[in-house]
Amino acid sequence: MNEQYLRWLSEATPTSWWHDSAIPSEIDTAILHGATGVTTNPILSFKCLQAEPDFWRDRVGNVSKDLSGDERAEELLRIVVVHAAEKFRRVFDESNGEQGYALGQLNPAICSNTELMLEQALRYTSWAENIAVKVPTVKAVLPVIEELAARGIAVCATLNFSVSQGLAAGEAYERGAKKADSAGIKPAPCFVVQQGGRLDEYLLDVARDNRVPIGEDEIRMAGNAVCKKTYRLFKERGIRAKIMPAGLRGVHHLTEMAGADMVFSLQKRIQNMVIDADPPRIANFTCEVDDDLLAPLLAMPEFVRAYEDKALNEDDFVTFGLVQKTLAQFFWTGWAALETYASSKESDRWF
Repeated sequence: MNEQYLRWLSEATPTSWWHDSAIPSEIDTAILHGATGVTTNPILSFKCLQAEPDFWRDRVGNVSKDLSGDERAEELLRIVVVHAAEKFRRVFDESNGEQGYALGQLNPAICSNTELMLEQALRYTSWAENIAVKVPTVKAVLPVIEELAARGIAVCATLNFSVSQGLAAGEAYERGAKKADSAGIKPAPCFVVQQGGRLDEYLLDVARDNRVPIGEDEIRMAGNAVCKKTYRLFKERGIRAKIMPAGLRGVHHLTEMAGADMVFSLQKRIQNMVIDADPPRIANFTCEVDDDLLAPLLAMPEFVRAYEDKALNEDDFVTFGLVQKTLAQFFWTGWAALETYASSKESDRWF
């Protein structure tokens, strides 16, 4: 076909997609393929600096030698995020602030402190107009989402692995957006991540460890089932936040929801897989997951916790196994690594 699938998706359907990496050499190609924003997190920021050290050398070299620990990590993350935001500024302007964002993720170590998260979020928003603050969906962050929305600041709620979390984030945004409306402030977008591929992998580990008789065909639809349900409930309840499927592991994570009013976050590997597969140009988002595939999943308590909209309360968010696992990854392989990147100072976190 003459048109490439990713460009068809972004130009002919309500679906848009962002590049899941801030590596400079990848961004321009992603824009040519239809990307309208960029995802970063502490891990991606660290990998970005490692991937093209010559590109960043002068900027990193200008970071004060006096900065260490959290301050150094935040400054290095700022350098990466601001560059990515500059690349998508045109998209931001042309879309009237609906697209064209770079995500700046907060320090994972402060996710239980509402006040510290809000302080850091407001610092991030001073870096560039088209930066969306990325926060983990745990109980302590819900007031942050509401406050940022009330101020007209774009926000992205990540670490969502359940319908319950997605709804809590979307409802917090709606409360804030209504305050913004009342104050005459234009609400900025909210992107609610649903990490379907990570959920699939987690459930596969649970099934193997507990010897649950379920096949990989059923497991591989778990993330899509959660995402589709959250999307439907957002539409039914008038929640304006956009679902952002991320952590995709296969082409089906994209094609099964193609055509939805969603914003996908796509790694380069997944982009290439989709381009090579050249799937049919079909909007599949209205198709529910088949009951025959859903039934075995509903026999797994961990899937029920992710799928049923009242299965987790706000206190449960931070204790859900996959949330803790991913928070630890963001911190130890991302934020902590940034603290000492290109620095002669050793971290005291390791002793």
